[in-house]
Amino acid sequence: MPVPIHHASGTLHVPEDTLADWPSAQFACTQERGIVVKALGLELTSVFQPIFAADAQTIIGEEGLLRASIRRKAMPPADVFKSATRGECLVAFDRLCRSLHLMNHLAGPQKDKTLFLNVHPELLIAVEKQHGEAFERILQDQGLKPADVVLEILESAIPDAQETDLTHAVQNYRQRGYRIAIDDYGQKNANLCRLLSLAPDIVKLDKVLIHATDNNSKAQRLLSQLVEILHGLDSQVVIEGIESAAQLAIAKESGADFFQGYFLAEPRYLNKHI
Repeated sequence: MPVPIHHASGTLHVPEDTLADWPSAQFACTQERGIVVKALGLELTSVFQPIFAADAQTIIGEEGLLRASIRRKAMPPADVFKSATRGECLVAFDRLCRSLHLMNHLAGPQKDKTLFLNVHPELLIAVEKQHGEAFERILQDQGLKPADVVLEILESAIPDAQETDLTHAVQNYRQRGYRIAIDDYGQKNANLCRLLSLAPDIVKLDKVLIHATDNNSKAQRLLSQLVEILHGLDSQVVIEGIESAAQLAIAKESGADFFQGYFLAEPRYLNKHI
């Protein structure tokens, strides 16, 4: 039986696949943090950071980010996923987190915008077919479709030896209608050959690139050239980590499509800033 979750703008229900994965999970809606769930001895919820169009005013989507605590003490998301790995429930836990983001997104003010969701590439590779089908059912359960979601992949976490597997997994998800984004591009390297094989719809440039442009005309020119190259690969570009008016001006000058950063908007619980 569906579990109803009542919130300020209506009622949602917990997806049936999520309940099958986590029959003991406890969902609730709070005034301060939106929809929360208790699982693995943790309390989990979502925050969202908006992504803006080139005018830096229009919100085109929002990125769902995990917030976790144990006995009211915050726990880094990376440690949370390590705990799930030790419990051998990583796949189901990843679906639980994405379902939680989905429900909070639908309960929030940007529910008609695109939802950006992070997915670890190793997990994507390991369970590409079944995981894609299961999450697609969860989307349909909530009245959405894959085209409403952008899956963000941290491609630098995948060894070169697994690049072919990653490419196949990305193709599988794209065939289902998801859009694919490469996240934090340029953080450690800038592998253009990998971008050619993955053909992402969106490339999110790591914050180190926009920060390097502060008082550095060469870095500013290189940023514009990188955006031009990525456009040549038919990818749209998000510049992440914008933290000042000067950085926003440089980002606009680069010709990038979208912007994200604390200067524009901080992550928030539904419609509240943290």
